[in-house]
Amino acid sequence: MSGVHHSGQAAAGDGGGLPPGVLGPLSIVAFCCEIGLLVLAGVTGWRLGMLADVPANRALAAVVAVLLVSAVVIVWARWNAPRSPSRLRWPLRYLTQLAPFVAVALLAAIVGLGWWGAVLAFVAAVAFGLSRGGNPRPTTTPSR
Repeated sequence: MSGVHHSGQAAAGDGGGLPPGVLGPLSIVAFCCEIGLLVLAGVTGWRLGMLADVPANRALAAVVAVLLVSAVVIVWARWNAPRSPSRLRWPLRYLTQLAPFVAVALLAAIVGLGWWGAVLAFVAAVAFGLSRGGNPRPTTTPSR
């Protein structure tokens, strides 16, 4: 086949298809875990802020929620995002993917959401491990 791709078709590794090592259904589960992490971080941050015995605890809760979600987004964007220039290689990336899940799960346990955090961290560990790890294909395709 020539180097020309028709619309709707993409060769593996040329940016149009799934990134190397990402399997369809597991990547959907992994993405849902990422969204769940942001939601759990926000709820956990809100509850942590509400624990404080201060007059403006709702304002504090909002600030803590935004800070916790922002921390997760910054870590993810810096080291795990597919287009990040400083994206880590496997298996170190796997550890930085799981670190926010574990940290938020531990904080969630403090505010009574421990089971939510534990289940989310477990599902994320399985989904990220199976969908993105152990990829035998190179990240770039050789020229032909």
